[in-house]
Amino acid sequence: MGAGIALGMPRMNNHTLWLGIVTAFAGLGVLLHAPEASAQDYAHDARGDSYERSPRPGSLDDEDFRPWDHGEFTMGFIGGQRSYTETNFSQTGNGERLNLDAPLAKAPYDRVTALGLRYDARLVVSYVRMTAGFDLPFATYSTGDTTQTYDVGGQPREVTSRSLHMKGLRFGIGGELPTGSPVTPFVDVMGTVNFIDTTLVVDDKSYDFDATSFGFSVRGGVRLQVRRWFFAQVSGEIGLASDVLWGGELSVGFSTM
Repeated sequence: MGAGIALGMPRMNNHTLWLGIVTAFAGLGVLLHAPEASAQDYAHDARGDSYERSPRPGSLDDEDFRPWDHGEFTMGFIGGQRSYTETNFSQTGNGERLNLDAPLAKAPYDRVTALGLRYDARLVVSYVRMTAGFDLPFATYSTGDTTQTYDVGGQPREVTSRSLHMKGLRFGIGGELPTGSPVTPFVDVMGTVNFIDTTLVVDDKSYDFDATSFGFSVRGGVRLQVRRWFFAQVSGEIGLASDVLWGGELSVGFSTM
């Protein structure tokens, strides 16, 4: 097995297609609904002087947050490291069933560099951020570095990780704090559903495994509002009971501000 660089190009299966469609529709819905909801809210207040309104719940502050309510759609690059040593993989296909737990706990699964793309749709209401997004990372590692001999079924066998594909469906809740300048800091708690597929080669024969997992992470960053409708942002992320060890993001986006 010659050494090469595995870039983990994801297969265009049903998971990828449906996750992409969900993210696209979520982003479109946020961008279309945000200005309409804001307009309806203002119209309601305008009519409020002509009739007696029903009692409303009290707010945390008398300040009017509505001018800051908006929708966002971002797209950009991500990078970082992930670990799948705590992930429960299941063998797929109808071939020979092998116990490959030991190889799945070693390189590249213990600490793999992931570089890729991220798409997020977001609604910001009274400084509260609600996010739905899709990650498409690519695992980057040398296949030659993963080749080792393991005891498989009582026999020494050579095992190599041929490929590792990852996708993530992300949801987040957080907050941001306007500073009166074009720079706005933000923090999000993210929950991610991870879909992982990998192929191991055992003595020149391939075996496929997959897994689905969920984990939390905390993301913090700043947004630079270049125009009212266009911005750039940078953020860092730390995993909490997650496949993500650490990560970073550089992205641009469109808003309805």
